Amino acid sequence: MKNYIKRATVILSLVMAMSVPVNVHAEEYSGEPTEEGVYIAITGETEDFYSNEDIYNASISMYDSEALALYNQYLEQAPASISEGEDFAVAALEGFTQYAVEEGIIEDTVEQRAAITKAVVRAEFKLVVAGGNVLGYTAAATLLNHSLQDNPSNLSYVSTTDMAKQIAGSTECTTIVNQFKSDVTGTNYVRKTNSGTTTLNSTTDLHLAYNNVNYSATGVKSNGKWTLTITFTGTYDFDAQSWKNAMTDNALVTILNNYAAYAQSIGAIVPYNVTVTVQTTF
Repeated sequence: MKNYIKRATVILSLVMAMSVPVNVHAEEYSGEPTEEGVYIAITGETEDFYSNEDIYNASISMYDSEALALYNQYLEQAPASISEGEDFAVAALEGFTQYAVEEGIIEDTVEQRAAITKAVVRAEFKLVVAGGNVLGYTAAATLLNHSLQDNPSNLSYVSTTDMAKQIAGSTECTTIVNQFKSDVTGTNYVRKTNSGTTTLNSTTDLHLAYNNVNYSATGVKSNGKWTLTITFTGTYDFDAQSWKNAMTDNALVTILNNYAAYAQSIGAIVPYNVTVTVQTTF
């Protein structure tokens, strides 16, 4: 356990440099995404913010990273006989919330116990975000990071963003473009829309970030030239097993083993809707 704590602390420093009873009293989360139809438009200028945001918890007056630092201090004095695993994580969080109450860090309320529990779990997943970035899974890390808050906004990436450019260069997007070209070649169309579903999994990053998505490809012909706009739409829904398969650091795999299922059950990881728009001409 000591080695895990030390390694996790080292990774946490990287995160900061880059920016950025079973009765824990954590409320069960319904798993529903945020309000459909309301999106925050992401441009090249605002893209970095959503890659590095650190959440401040007003109800307990601390950032997620601060909650994790307190949790690691608590674990240093926890009985060495406690083993790692999901049961360990739940038991440790239970003990930590009680410790936080007794030390006057939080008030003894259901709301504050739940808030500090979620803050710790989310900070653990910030380490996974950092690990994903190190491995080059930048889109997946960005979308996971944004899910680590209550009521994350839906995100809409315009065609000039790196997220859109990544999809534009994928084999799946190329297939959609080629199919559209085939459909309009030799016709009198001046406007056409194709729609369907696709699985973005030609790279590990795309698989972790999106996987199954809907798309709508609308082309408009003007002066003999087609402008094709493809909008990919999906719900970000964290897949713990896929992340475990992609991680190479044992400390990060341990975090996923210990906290993934619990994080989703208490709403530490919240699904939300994502659209990415790609544009090309031919």
